[in-house]
Amino acid sequence: MNTDRTTANVKIPAAAAKIEFSRMAQSCYVASAPMADVLFDQLEYLVAHSGRDCPPECLECGRLERVKHWLLLPFRKSSIV
Repeated sequence: MNTDRTTANVKIPAAAAKIEFSRMAQSCYVASAPMADVLFDQLEYLVAHSGRDCPPECLECGRLERVKHWLLLPFRKSSIV
């Protein structure tokens, strides 16, 4: 056994390297969160942000107003009959 070699110089057989790469690729995958969870997290963040003293051009407050518009749209009276 030669202890002078560094691990970078160690040769891995192609088949073993392919299996190792396959195992690493599977363990590196992170499943995405359910869309409803992401939406509720974003809504919670925006509602928590709304209590702050922000300048009139605050982007987060603008996002909250757009979200409120879309969420409340079904409950508004429609001018189209």
